[in-house]
Amino acid sequence: MNKKSVQIKKVVPAYETGPDDRMHCHWLMNHMQEAATLHADTLGIGVNDLAKSGQMWVLTSMRIGIEELPRREEEFELTTWSRGVKRLRAFREFSGCDANGRERIRASSEWMVLDEATRKPIVINPDFNFYAQDKCVFQNAMKRLRPGTPEKEIRTLTVGYSSLDANGHVNNAEYLRWSFDGLRPMGLDQNEIKSIRIAFLSEVFEGNIIKLMSCNCSDDGFELIGFNETENRAAFALKIE
Repeated sequence: MNKKSVQIKKVVPAYETGPDDRMHCHWLMNHMQEAATLHADTLGIGVNDLAKSGQMWVLTSMRIGIEELPRREEEFELTTWSRGVKRLRAFREFSGCDANGRERIRASSEWMVLDEATRKPIVINPDFNFYAQDKCVFQNAMKRLRPGTPEKEIRTLTVGYSSLDANGHVNNAEYLRWSFDGLRPMGLDQNEIKSIRIAFLSEVFEGNIIKLMSCNCSDDGFELIGFNETENRAAFALKIE
């Protein structure tokens, strides 16, 4: 078995696409998380493995480059591999190709391990073998997105149970879904998106009230913050170009 990487190949189903026949970006993120989970399981450092020690993986940052979103009923292959670890952070890359093998999606991500009881980051076990590859999909290193200054409220929502994942907090892909729905009236067209950067700043739970706030964006595109009014802290920051 190849432990250096994992490939997921599928035909894009209709329920993952919109009226434009293209995969919704939140579904794309779901598939990246699925691939990452599968690879970690293969390496013996997956969700169930860490749970035995009262630990859990969390995604903290992601940068996605989009050439073209996968199309309904067409084949899509997603490959992921580890780029190694630096104390508290683990680095993972993704490459998505169409049926002709042309790369259409690329992404870099950072992950942490939390103590389930304290919900605080811990140093990643140096004995873990990630079969890391020194191969990055972007030429320049990913920089963590810093929250901008909120200017205008876009929408407010109360977190429902269906937004939660196995860790009991909101699934990362939900933040994209909420944000894209909120930004559409402001002119967002996902087929024009070339870059997505998102930073996950704090956990969000069922019943929390989240306010999406747009920020002043110096570049062409959109920038927003998801603010957790229940906990009085920022939950995530997002920049779309």
